[in-house]
Amino acid sequence: MDKKEISGAVKRALKNICREHNVHNPSDKYTTPALEAIYLRMCGEPIERIRLVRKYITGELAIEQRKAKADGVEIRQAQLRAASEPMVLEGYAALYNEPTNIGNFREMIAPGAFADVLDDDVRLLLNHDGAPLARTRNNTLRLKDDEKGLYYRAELVDTQAGRDLYAMVKRGDITQSSFGFTIEKQDIQEDGMRLITKVGRLLDVSPVTYPAYESTEVYARKAGAAEQPEDIG
Repeated sequence: MDKKEISGAVKRALKNICREHNVHNPSDKYTTPALEAIYLRMCGEPIERIRLVRKYITGELAIEQRKAKADGVEIRQAQLRAASEPMVLEGYAALYNEPTNIGNFREMIAPGAFADVLDDDVRLLLNHDGAPLARTRNNTLRLKDDEKGLYYRAELVDTQAGRDLYAMVKRGDITQSSFGFTIEKQDIQEDGMRLITKVGRLLDVSPVTYPAYESTEVYARKAGAAEQPEDIG
């Protein structure tokens, strides 16, 4: 998607958002081209993209994540990569025994931590927000816990948002994956590392912009071209 795809109506809406924001936030100003660049990175129909731009520049997305964390929801991230065939994403949302820095502490997920949450009603989202692009309840999102980590395979919904997401993964604009969860059991190691031994709830897996766990990969494939359902479990 390139800049010429932004319609005049969208340009006017972004200009108005920019003007309104800058009036009320003189120390944190945006330019209209900057908002157009943010708009182009969003998925969905124009009205949904404009809504996400507004939430982004007002900090509402960050507030929502902080509130979720206060409610016990954790978000962790990992690498995302596209393969060659459309409309199915597959790969690992998390790897076991991979230390990472989470703010001011280090964390690692123990093997089997996801074993009891594979039947949760989990959504595939974009940046932990918006309508689901796949879901375990209708078998368009499938999860598997193995010796390596948490594997997922998602058949993307054939909407503009789904096609946009696949295109951005395929082109490499989005290269990471994340998961939202609550912690049921954890141990603090002698070196101060937090070891998550049991996940309480698994809420979503989401392609995102920035990773915390960077080692896992996910590919995009044509539906039916990868494993058979019995290979996924």
